[in-house]
Parts: sequence; C-alpha cells; structure tokens
Amino acid sequence: MTHIDFIGIGAPKCGTTWLSAQLDAHPQIGFAPDKEVYYFADTILRRLAGQELYCFNRGVAWYHEQFPPPGGAVSCRGEFCPSYLYSEEAAARIAAYRHDIKLLVCLRPPVEMIYSWYWYNRNAVVASLPESFEKMMENLFLRDLGRFAHHLRPYLDRFPAENILVVQFDAIRREPDRVQEGVYKFLNVDADFKPPAETGKNPARAPRFPLLQSGAQRLYTAMSAFPGVGKFLKSPAVAKMLQAVYHQLNTKARKYEPLAPEERLKWEAYYAADQEELSQLLRNLQVID
Repeated sequence: MTHIDFIGIGAPKCGTTWLSAQLDAHPQIGFAPDKEVYYFADTILRRLAGQELYCFNRGVAWYHEQFPPPGGAVSCRGEFCPSYLYSEEAAARIAAYRHDIKLLVCLRPPVEMIYSWYWYNRNAVVASLPESFEKMMENLFLRDLGRFAHHLRPYLDRFPAENILVVQFDAIRREPDRVQEGVYKFLNVDADFKPPAETGKNPARAPRFPLLQSGAQRLYTAMSAFPGVGKFLKSPAVAKMLQAVYHQLNTKARKYEPLAPEERLKWEAYYAADQEELSQLLRNLQVID
C-alpha cells in the first residue's frame, strides 16, 4: 500500500484554490481530482452546511482510489481540504494514518478570511447564511473559524514542526513564483517547474440562480454516493467538464462592499489574543511570508 505524501489542511479563502492548482499542475505531483476529499473529516460539513458525507468508513483503500496511481513521473501524491483545519478528529485520524505526512497550511488575517468566506458562501454555497456579516458572527462556531492558533494546536501536538509549511496569503499575492518554488521544495519535487501564468486564478463569482446552484450540488452529492457513478463523475475529465459547463451557465461576476472600519476594528480586537498566540507558534514552523 502506497500512502499519500501530503495534505493541505486549510484555511478557506486563504489561497488554497490557487495553491491546489499549482500542485495539480506539477507533473511530479499526483493531486486528487476532487480537491476536497473530506476523508479524514467527513462530519465537518454537517456543522458548516448541514450536509452529510460518509467517507472515512469507506476505508483507506477507497481513499487511495481518489488519487492518480503512483509511479511514472509522479513522486508524491496529496490533497487539499481546508475544512481539516477545523477538525481535531481529522488531526487524530491523519496522525494515525501517517505520522510523517507533510502538511500545508494557508493563512491570512482572520477578519479578511472570514469576511471573504461569508460572502463566498452567502453567494455561492450556503443559502441559509444571515443577510448581514454581523448577524453571522453571532454564531460562535462560524466566528471561531478565524481562531487559527486554536485550530492549529491539535496538529502541532501530533506532527513534527519540520513537516508543516505555512503559506501566508499576502505572499501569494505579492510573489506567487516564490511561493510556488518554496512549496515545491518542501515536497521535494522539481522547484524550477513553472505552471501556466493563469493557473489557479479564482475570480469572485456568484450564481445567477441560487436555487439551481443548491439543486445541482445536492444532485451531484447524491449521484456521487453510488460507487460506479461517483467514480465516473469524479474522474478528472468529467469533473472539469461539469465544472466548466456549470460555470458558463449559472455564474456571474460578483462584488461586495468592504467591511466597515468600525466592524473591522471590533473583530480584529476579538481575534487579537489568538493572533498573538499564532505569532508565537509560527516561530517554530517553516513559513513563507
């Protein structure tokens, strides 16, 4: 049995789509066609979006089937599931699976992250979010998505520091080539490889018809539960085709207002203690900033 070599664990809206594209583009990396497999934390969506997944009980053989086979040019394989960061259960399961696995973590200022997350999910994924950001922040579970130090602790307690790489979102915006090189070096693949310039661009979008968005997601999830159909739908060619068709038919450009200064200051103060703890934790880790 050939184990997976790396996992990206978070955080959402911190450049994970871009970084996943850089990983997927590299010829030596066997990246999961379905970016977010949810194998190690299949219960997290129940809390985030009321969705049910049953992945972990399918076993490690099923998990390995979600990746391109090893061999040939491929020297390492992995996935990127931003929800893993918020699951101590996932940290324990990953450690039991492979204690020496490499972990990738993308971070950004928590207020920026959670405000971006709110608008992304309000427009595209979760139909039940409140109409205002302030109202959403009354939900303690959602509010705590920005407590990065708190959520990193279970991983730091279980994995050696040298196996964890943190990538700051600002570094991706400023120097994407330097980030690519650093991540490739961390994974011991050719660091001179350059993906296409537009690889991983993720412009803000919103559904034209939210009910169609919700219905399409439920149908895809239901159909994917059938072994034969799910394997077909999640094959690289079919998944990319379905995504391209949906993107063309039911999305449009999206803009949202910046967070009011007084609200930003309020929530920066809320996260200040966790951010101070995070700065201490990062001193012992490899960081691209």
